[in-house]
Amino acid sequence: MRGSIYAVARRAAQRRDVVTRYYRLGIAAGAIAAVLIGAACRQSGPRVFFVQPQDGATVKSPVKLEFGAQDFTIAAVPQGTVTETRPSLGHYHIGVDADCLPTGTVIPRAAPWVHFGDGKNVIDMQLPTGMHKLTLQVGDDLHKTIEGLCTSINVNVTE
Repeated sequence: MRGSIYAVARRAAQRRDVVTRYYRLGIAAGAIAAVLIGAACRQSGPRVFFVQPQDGATVKSPVKLEFGAQDFTIAAVPQGTVTETRPSLGHYHIGVDADCLPTGTVIPRAAPWVHFGDGKNVIDMQLPTGMHKLTLQVGDDLHKTIEGLCTSINVNVTE
């Protein structure tokens, strides 16, 4: 009788070890899958983004806007008359209550667009109360939009 109790206990322990191994393998496989899916979902190539404020934020005027670029060089527009663009360089433009312009479009030098031809990436912007769509778009030295370098956020200005 004693031998059989030990045999049963040993078989139960072996089953528990097998279940534990499969459980650990499942966790490891899940972690690997999460990393792979996350990498695949990240946008590849150059992009622009708002550092602040965040999309959907409630803010007070003047609104501090800060923006950035990834895998793309932001530079001031050269002084004087510009007749050619420098490859892989651009500068920021902010459109207030404006959508992204189509690729290759010249960004107007008038409202609702603000140009950052000096290469800066920060501004304290006066905005009236209410909801506003802020569009960040990069233009080349001739102020033509560049494919894929545009994003928008919405903010609610309370004062």
